Amino acid sequence: MTVGSWRDNPDHIDLWHPDSWYKGQYCHKFPCDRPLVLDDVIRGWAPASKLITRDTKVMAFGSCFAEYFVNFLAASGYNRWQLPKEEDAVCDVNLLVALPISFENLFVIVQHVRWAFGEFTPDSKLWFTKDKTHFEATEDRRVRVRMSFEEGQVFVITVGLSEVWFDRIANEPMWRTVPSGLYEAERHVCRRATVAETLSAFYEFDALAERFMPDKHFIFTLSPIPMVATFRNQSPVTANQASKAILRAALDEFVTNGAIQKKARYHYFPSYELVLSLFDRPFLPDNRHIRPDVAQSIMNIFSSLYTDLPIEKMNIPARDSYSNFLESKREGENYQGIR
Repeated sequence: MTVGSWRDNPDHIDLWHPDSWYKGQYCHKFPCDRPLVLDDVIRGWAPASKLITRDTKVMAFGSCFAEYFVNFLAASGYNRWQLPKEEDAVCDVNLLVALPISFENLFVIVQHVRWAFGEFTPDSKLWFTKDKTHFEATEDRRVRVRMSFEEGQVFVITVGLSEVWFDRIANEPMWRTVPSGLYEAERHVCRRATVAETLSAFYEFDALAERFMPDKHFIFTLSPIPMVATFRNQSPVTANQASKAILRAALDEFVTNGAIQKKARYHYFPSYELVLSLFDRPFLPDNRHIRPDVAQSIMNIFSSLYTDLPIEKMNIPARDSYSNFLESKREGENYQGIR
C-alpha cells in the first residue's frame, strides 16, 4: 500500500503530542455522566416545517404502534376526513381504515401500495386478519384504498418486524401466517429479511411513490413494541433485537441517502430511540405494551415536531416514576395498552 506524502515537513509535526483529533464537519458526542434528554435523541430529525395542521389529511398505518398516532390525531381534533373504523372484517370499508395495524413489515406495506394502484392481485389464500378470517380483496376495496393514497397528504408508516411470512407459490409476502388447517409446508415459509432486502423494499416504495404519489410526505418510524414471538429457533429477545436492528439499519441507509434527502418528503421520527432512551422501564408488566404516560409523551414529542398543535409542556415522566407507578397498583390488576 502506498501512503501519500505529508502536506507539511514531518519534522515539524509532533507525533507524540498531537494538539487534537480531527473531528470532521459533525461531532456529536454521546452524553456521559447525565441522563439523556430529548434533544439528544431528536437532533437532526426535525422537519424543516410543520407538516400537519387541522386541515391536513393524514394516514397512519403499519404495525400496532401506528394506532397511537391514529388515536392521538383524532383526540386532538385532527384528521377528521377518514371513514369510520371497520368492525366487521368482511364489510365494504377502506382497508387502511379497517385494518391500520395489519401491515407489520415493510414488504406487505409495499405490496399494499402495489395492490391499490393495480400492480398486484392477491391470491385467495394470501391475506388473513388477526381473527383468522380470510380477507377478500374486492375491487371496491382496492378503489377505496387507492383513493386514500391519492387524497392523503401525510402518511405515518410504522414498521415493526423483519421476520416475514412468504407464500412461495405466489412469490409474495403475507400479512401473517395462515390458519393451521391451511398451512402447507412447501408453500408457506417464515424467514428473516436481510438489511439489503429491506433497503431494496424501501427503494421499491419510493419508486411507487414517484409514480403514484409524487406530492406526498412520508414519516417512517420504527415500533418499539417487541414481537409477540419468533419463528426462529432462538431466544425471542435476541430475535427481536436482530429484527429491529435490520429495520433501523435499512431505514438509516434510506433516509440519509443523498438522492432521497433531495426529495425532502421522507422523514424519520425516532419513536424507537425515544422510548428506549428517555424512560426507565417504558413497558407495562406484560413487557410489550407501552405505558400510557410514555405513549402520551411520545405523541407530544411527535406533535411538537410535526403538527401546529400547541404543547405547553413536553411531559416526560421522571425516571423514578415507574417505581411509584407499580407501588400504587394492587397486585393482579389488569393493565391497559394497545393490543
